[in-house]
Amino acid sequence: MKPLSLSKELREGKLNDLEIIKCLDIPHNQVLVSAISQIVSRKLSNEEVISKLSDISKFRDPKVNKLFGIDTIGHYSIAALWAINTPESKKKYEELMANLDDWDREIVLRIAEGMNNC
Repeated sequence: MKPLSLSKELREGKLNDLEIIKCLDIPHNQVLVSAISQIVSRKLSNEEVISKLSDISKFRDPKVNKLFGIDTIGHYSIAALWAINTPESKKKYEELMANLDDWDREIVLRIAEGMNNC
């Protein structure tokens, strides 16, 4: 399936939990943001999800991984760990946040607040 079609399927909630988690392996920002949004809304959390979100968190280059303005898919994935709100996801969130500079931390906090308000 083409990435934009897959992203639409994700946004419409047509994929099951396992299919959503597999989408985290697709290197396309629109697919990733749609999959992460579904993971947050469904509160999907296990070792695999946390590991994949942690891997995605490394993609913070705004030239390559830009989503909206200064936000990147890496910022979005870290915020998702906070929004999932399990002890394991919160621990990984804290680890990743400790390694960020103030600029990136501020971006993640803003995104996480937005996820919490949805």
